[in-house]
Amino acid sequence: MKKSEPILITILRHGAVEGRAHIFRGTLDDKLSAQGVAQMQQTLARCPDAKFDAIATSPLRRCHDFAAPLAMRCGASLQVLPEFGELAFGEWEGLTPDEASARDPDKYQAFHASFGEQAPPNGESLAHFRARVAKGWQHWLEQDSGENRLLVTHAGVMRALLIELFGFTPAQVFQIALPEAACLRISWLDGHPPFLLSLN
Repeated sequence: MKKSEPILITILRHGAVEGRAHIFRGTLDDKLSAQGVAQMQQTLARCPDAKFDAIATSPLRRCHDFAAPLAMRCGASLQVLPEFGELAFGEWEGLTPDEASARDPDKYQAFHASFGEQAPPNGESLAHFRARVAKGWQHWLEQDSGENRLLVTHAGVMRALLIELFGFTPAQVFQIALPEAACLRISWLDGHPPFLLSLN
């Protein structure tokens, strides 16, 4: 059944986490820090219409641990969707870019030069990642579960959605700063292309 009114979707990146900074965190399940929670709260406080009736989240704690209590406070439905987990970096999980480059110089150069099209060792390629995120997005939007939605996720997922929904190239999205608690807002009317309302 087609929706006659547009859906408003806010996409929120998790805030700062505990543990080492500036690493390939990917599937590592580090917790949000107190600073990270505050960053996310501050971002949502600046968003108009932040009264969500449906919330989806990555299963990783740095997203889920913020989304679950927020859903309870809003009285919103909560879905935990593995499709919105971060890119898997394989053998580079937990390493800084410099450490990954020193360990696998040729593979790191190929990964960096191809903007992720060349997968990390035993990791996930950008093509596979994009397909996974796109499938999750389509499935979530097709559900009749809210007109003002929030997705709590990762920078990689946000970049994949910018590619899939708005035609950005991989090279372009990796030039876009998506800091901790970054935010995208999208309007989507069934049968029409999505519209990017704001970025950060």
